[in-house]
Amino acid sequence: MVKLEGVKCLAFFKPIFERLEGKVVPKQSSAALAGVCTGLVQAIGLVTPLELLKVRQQTDLSGKYATQFGTIRHIFKEEGILAFYKGLLPTIVRQSWGLAIKFSCYTHIKGLFEDSSDPTQKLSPWKHMASGGLANVIVGILNSPPDVVKTRMQDQSSVYRTSWECSKLMLKQEGISSFFRGAWLRVLRIAPGGAIQFAAYEYLVSLLEG
Repeated sequence: MVKLEGVKCLAFFKPIFERLEGKVVPKQSSAALAGVCTGLVQAIGLVTPLELLKVRQQTDLSGKYATQFGTIRHIFKEEGILAFYKGLLPTIVRQSWGLAIKFSCYTHIKGLFEDSSDPTQKLSPWKHMASGGLANVIVGILNSPPDVVKTRMQDQSSVYRTSWECSKLMLKQEGISSFFRGAWLRVLRIAPGGAIQFAAYEYLVSLLEG
């Protein structure tokens, strides 16, 4: 659902920034700016609460987070409604930074395919998929630090008061490599999704353009 909403947001924001390129915003910045706006909408609207629920269930040893409804009830009762937005800042950074990278890389990689293809023909769907998959490989690596910080902040056993404190202590106690733990597993998980997502995006754009 989040990926589908991301496709819709991209299809909504990118044409707006394309019309503003060279006038209000720098040239060739529409993809990155659309990514930032999409990430902001996702982080506030859906991703932060859903990620909190996921992290609590994955790290639960007591059994009180056994079900989605039970998790929501316990968090609301014991910590209040604002608890659902713990880790909001790193989630905003992760979503906005990650989608800015993703959309920019996708546009660039797709452009390379277009430069080597027949300009009179539409780009083959597999090239859209390859561009999306490769873009997500880059995102999986570069977006690992805010994702790791976000996960640590949302863990119930977290000892960190702020995202900044979490980042400082991780760097001091565990080194910079701690920010990239699990990055390759994330790449393996999201690369296929990027291929599907951008194929869907191109199809949606073709429908909107009539």
